Amino acid sequence: MRVGESGRFEPVLAEKWRIADDRRTLLLTLRSNVKFHDGSPFDADTVSRILPEGLRSFWGSLVENVESVTALDKRTVKITFRRASPLLQEMLEVVMRKPGAAMVGTGPFVVDQNSTTAFHANRDYYFGSPRISEVQVANFPTTRTAWAELLRNRIDMLWEVGPDALDSLTSSTTVSLFTYVRHYQYILAFNTEAPSLRSSAIRRALNLAVDRDALVARALNGHAISSSGPVWPRYWALRTQSSPMEFDPARAAHMINAGRHGAEPMLRFTCLTLTDAPYERMALELKRQLQAVGVEMDVRALAANELFEAERAKKFDAVLIDTISGPTVLRVYYAWHSRSEGNQGGFGNATVDSAFDRVLGAENETAYRQAVNDLEQAFKDDPPALFLAWEQRARAVSKRFAVPAPEPGRDVMTTLRLWSPRNNDTRFASRN
Repeated sequence: MRVGESGRFEPVLAEKWRIADDRRTLLLTLRSNVKFHDGSPFDADTVSRILPEGLRSFWGSLVENVESVTALDKRTVKITFRRASPLLQEMLEVVMRKPGAAMVGTGPFVVDQNSTTAFHANRDYYFGSPRISEVQVANFPTTRTAWAELLRNRIDMLWEVGPDALDSLTSSTTVSLFTYVRHYQYILAFNTEAPSLRSSAIRRALNLAVDRDALVARALNGHAISSSGPVWPRYWALRTQSSPMEFDPARAAHMINAGRHGAEPMLRFTCLTLTDAPYERMALELKRQLQAVGVEMDVRALAANELFEAERAKKFDAVLIDTISGPTVLRVYYAWHSRSEGNQGGFGNATVDSAFDRVLGAENETAYRQAVNDLEQAFKDDPPALFLAWEQRARAVSKRFAVPAPEPGRDVMTTLRLWSPRNNDTRFASRN
């Protein structure tokens, strides 16, 4: 199943499902005409064999919450969890691949046997063969180089358009831009064991000190959405009117001054970040905003491998990074619960863990809604990070191709099987 923008599941390989009376069991009905790329059938027996390992590779030890996966008949799969929990049911967005053949899936394109950068149409795809017969992938040293090749009509699509190039491409008459909000956030994560950031009151003050709208405008050219917490804002269990993060620098300065003792120097900490331009610009803007409330944030840019090692070793005060945060709460749990394998930086704290445990223990949707909203509040009361902005991304596609508009909020890549050439005649192109 795939996850919709509300965090609810939508049918893909399972065409429908229902929850049994015990609320611990899901009964899935598979599509009848699905085949793997090698022609073998995708049926309930196969799913019952490969799903447990797929869950383990995706979710780690969380799979221990799955009691059994069994085939009831050719098209029906029974999945029983060890407890009734809406949160655990969100595990079922795993990728299904045939055992022992990492590149053999069920999707619309098949990896070329002789190349990992070429894909051809799956003529037996259950929704019909793609209109494009082949996709070739080319790598470029920089996004700017790839952007130039697209404008010269030497490539047909740019996988990702950075914030710097987005405005320049908007006026192009030969390229269509498709923007969407990615399920990742820019965050400033804290090491709550660092002396300068141990106090939850200090971290709440830092939350108040950051003007997220100004950060998006100045550091990201307006190409992001200000954040108010870790949970995807359209998530079905979140209150409809999720309040924006409060910005009150005067109150922040007062709280920071109140937290100092006697002749202590001003609050100071070091922020590690990546050497890429968006992160460095965000770091400088955060540094400017925090200076206004009497906080000195020293910035140190590192290569990705160096930053990762510093996180694992807890050798940081704070890190400015991006992390997955939606559209399900299980993804937030995996990234932020202190005992999760997905939490490589050891982020989080006891307050947040306790709130997560209540979410996991909620057995029905009423209790679950309350627990999810309590989780948001826990992140504000004892913040392990500043949640800054949801990333906005864009794909650029040559107007030599007719591209159906994706569903609202969806990445245009989800419609790739429906793209079709316009016979290389740009006269057919239209504004997107």
